[in-house]
Amino acid sequence: MFDPVGIAVLIVAVAGLSWLTVRAWRAQRLVLRLGGIAVAGVLTLACTAVLVLAIRGYWKLNRGYPNPVPNVSVTQTPEQLARGEQLAGMCAGCHTADGELPLEGNDFLGEDAPPIGRFYAPNLTPTHLGEWSDGEIIRAIREGIHRSGRSLLIMPSETFRNLNDYDVESVVAFLRAQPPVEPDTPDPRLNVLGAVMVSFAPIFTAQPPVPGPVAGPEPGATPEYGRYIASITCAACHGEDLRGNTQFEVPSLIGAALTWTEDDFVSFFQTGVKPGGLSVADSVMPWKLLGEIMGADGLSAVVLYLGEEFPAPSD
Repeated sequence: MFDPVGIAVLIVAVAGLSWLTVRAWRAQRLVLRLGGIAVAGVLTLACTAVLVLAIRGYWKLNRGYPNPVPNVSVTQTPEQLARGEQLAGMCAGCHTADGELPLEGNDFLGEDAPPIGRFYAPNLTPTHLGEWSDGEIIRAIREGIHRSGRSLLIMPSETFRNLNDYDVESVVAFLRAQPPVEPDTPDPRLNVLGAVMVSFAPIFTAQPPVPGPVAGPEPGATPEYGRYIASITCAACHGEDLRGNTQFEVPSLIGAALTWTEDDFVSFFQTGVKPGGLSVADSVMPWKLLGEIMGADGLSAVVLYLGEEFPAPSD
């Protein structure tokens, strides 16, 4: 991911402006000297800064990570396919334009984005994943690493790394079983402006390697399963400790744990209406999708977990 023409133009601009700055310094007339140094010098510094930031951005975009590829070969049992389809709903918000399966990819930038290049959430059907190994897909999901070794962008691997082995392999099984969708999404390509922007943006999602097998609790209405479900669904927005995110006005779940009953939780994820009667738009909080991902046991389990983790104060 590199724009050689843009970088070359910046290098030429820096060299030319530096030459003009030197010429201005040698000018005999004071007005020409001061004016030339002010204009050419400032432009030289500005172009140099852009060049440095662009190079830094391209370095971050192309930096390789040594995370090993898991040696995994995924089976496709009916149970895994069903579970994988359930969990793949978490991918649809980014990897489709309409939130519906199959995961055919999506133009992240769109027509209203600044002219920084192109950036697609990739097609995740066999059209795109045909050359990926199962281990490479698992590494991408859990660790945010592309099969080339670079970091993926805007991939919630800090949450998905909590997926246990059965669930992440179920996702891979489902991705493999989707019908191929043509055409494939194009590879990302960011120009110099895009590289400058990503040099600051916290969109690189590479995570440390997952150290070994990841077991998970048995599905069921238990606090242990609720903790697991919350870690792969709620934590992405409500924070790892579920105390919310004031920057994006995401509420804490602790209050809900103290006042919402199990029926309140189930009703909210079926209707999007809070116990007090306030409706929440699905575009703000994807309650319908999350309800489908959690299922009845998952919702009950989350209620039990929250009640155990944040119990109401005793009288």
